[in-house]
Formats: sequence, structure tokens, C-alpha cells
Amino acid sequence: MQLKTIILLVGAFTGASSVMAQDKIMKRDGEVIDAKVRSVGVRNIIYSKYNNPSGPEYTIGKNEVTKIKYENGGEGDFGSEWPMRPMRPHRMRSHEQAADEPTKHIAYAPNVVALAPLQFSDNGLGLSVSYERALDREGIVAFYMPLILTWDLNNGSYTNYMTGSVVNGHQDMMFYAMPGVKLYPTGSFGRVRYSIGPSVVIGTGEHSYFNAPTGEDVVQSQTMLGMIINNSLNMNPTPRVYMGIELGMGFTYLNRIDGINQNTRFLIQGGFKVGYRF
Repeated sequence: MQLKTIILLVGAFTGASSVMAQDKIMKRDGEVIDAKVRSVGVRNIIYSKYNNPSGPEYTIGKNEVTKIKYENGGEGDFGSEWPMRPMRPHRMRSHEQAADEPTKHIAYAPNVVALAPLQFSDNGLGLSVSYERALDREGIVAFYMPLILTWDLNNGSYTNYMTGSVVNGHQDMMFYAMPGVKLYPTGSFGRVRYSIGPSVVIGTGEHSYFNAPTGEDVVQSQTMLGMIINNSLNMNPTPRVYMGIELGMGFTYLNRIDGINQNTRFLIQGGFKVGYRF
């Protein structure tokens, strides 16, 4: 009887030891696996279930595990080895990668020649050519020289009392030279840039009126000197192609017709330009 009792106690102790003799695999999601760890590799952990140690083996990635508590009291900590990394949308990663790439530098030439096939002034409609050159590395200050030619295409109509016919007025021609500067607050080297700046206005050409007694137009010479403030929107779709829209307003200091000074005259000019950078 005593021997049988000893055998039963030894069996119970052995069974309890087998229950307690288990490893605990603690996963990052909070699950705890009671197991018998077979091996710990570089990336994977191979184990059997504690209640079936001779059964099939299972594999779990080390990146899913924070810690292993072994049956002998030892521990294996994988928290610092495999830190959690939040998943980021693909679009965000692509944006960050693009931000890390160096920005391609576009070299804009400092000189611009342009033609305005559609140009107007206080005298009428015409065309113009212009030259511009940046004076500093950023293109904040530029020298600017437009040459403008316009005609008064609608100078009224008059009745010739000698013949009784209706005639159109003389189409007065005016030529303007407007040397000045353009100031670019953000520099002129870019896709779209705004500029403002003053120009001196030097004008010469014709002024006419209809002489009713003779039935003829009297054409006189006209010269003017003034100032104008130009505003322009400048576009560079490519490093070589230039386009611009311009509007300027000002007034005259001198306005002479046949050498006789007239009243102050309002000045205006503007147009659409296309050009080439070099």
C-alpha cells in the first residue's frame, strides 16, 4: 500500500511538472501561446504545442513576437530587435520619396527679345518689339526697352464741303521709345512672374486735323516726353520661350505740336508679346 501511494505521488508530480514545463510565446497582439520552443532562427521561431510536444511543429515570425518566457525562467526579448513600424499609404511614401529627390534646376537665359503683334497706345493700334536683360543673378532688376509703332486707324470722318463727299481722317502715325526698368519681386527666372517698373516715354510722329475751308487734312509734327508705369505678367513655358501681357499708364511732361506745347496728355500702352530667351 505504501509503495502504491509513492508511485501515485511520483506520477502526479511528474504530470504537474510537465504542465508547468512549458514555454510562453508572447505575441505583439497580446496573444500568449503555451508551447515548447524547438528553435529560434534569424527570422522565425519553430515550436510545438505544449500539450502535444511530439506533435506537428509550427512556425511564427520573430516580428510577431515581443518575448519568450522559457520553462527554466530565462527570457528572450525581441521588442527592440523588431520595432513596430506603422503602415503608411503608398501615396504618402511616393510623396516622401519624391521630396527626397533633388529638384531639377532650370536655367533661364537673361536676355529676352519679343514681338507684340497686338499692341495699342494712346494713339491707336500697331505692333512693337522689345529687348529685356536681367541685371542680377536672380533677375529681380532688368533693363527694358520697348519700341512701339501705332496708327490712329479711326481718326474720324469729315465732309469735304468743296466736293460734298465724306472722307476719313488721316491715320496719324506715332513712334515711341520707352527705356526703363522692370522689377520682379520674386525674380524673373520662373514659369510665371509679375513685374512692375517705370519707363521714360519718348514719342514722335503726326497729329492731323481737317481743314474745312480747303477740304484737306493738315498734318503736323508731334513730339512728346513723359513717364509711364508698366505692369506685366511674364510666362516662360520653356527655358527659351517667352510670353507676356503688359499694361502701362502715365502722362506727358512735354507735348508739342509744331513746336507749340500743349496740355498734359494721358499715356497708355499695352499688348500681348511672344519672344525668345537667349
